[in-house]
Amino acid sequence: MAKTLGDAFGGKVTTLEEQRAIWAEALHEDAIWEGPMFEAPVIFVGKEATGKFMELLLSVVPKFSTKVVQFFPTNDPDTVIFESHGGGPTRTGGRYTQRYFSMVTNKNGQAFRMREYCNSFQPTRRSERRRGGRPRMRSWPSTTALGPPPRRPTR
Repeated sequence: MAKTLGDAFGGKVTTLEEQRAIWAEALHEDAIWEGPMFEAPVIFVGKEATGKFMELLLSVVPKFSTKVVQFFPTNDPDTVIFESHGGGPTRTGGRYTQRYFSMVTNKNGQAFRMREYCNSFQPTRRSERRRGGRPRMRSWPSTTALGPPPRRPTR
């Protein structure tokens, strides 16, 4: 049976290899993943680019899991909006936690267009303690995928 996004968002803690297998089958060849809330908004086009982003997340949080907590219906039977909570231990000893709102449109039974709204500055608990309660997570997905964000003018 083919893997779907239901396997990715089922709340089960999985290994990096299991997540790789899920995303390899669940993503449409022309998949589009958007992160409009990142410090530098990101968009990945194509299964390969989207898969590399998922691989990056899983390399930082190898036992990442997420669970849907609420669905919101749409007029399009191929589109769903949902809230999910996810996270897991990081490779550096911290813990990543996140609350997502996602809009996913399927095409031929696979995830075609995904727009994910989340706090891209969500810190790990360890980094929050280290910085004295004023956390700021680097925008690692956009920084790694698209190069460093543009420099901001100094005053």
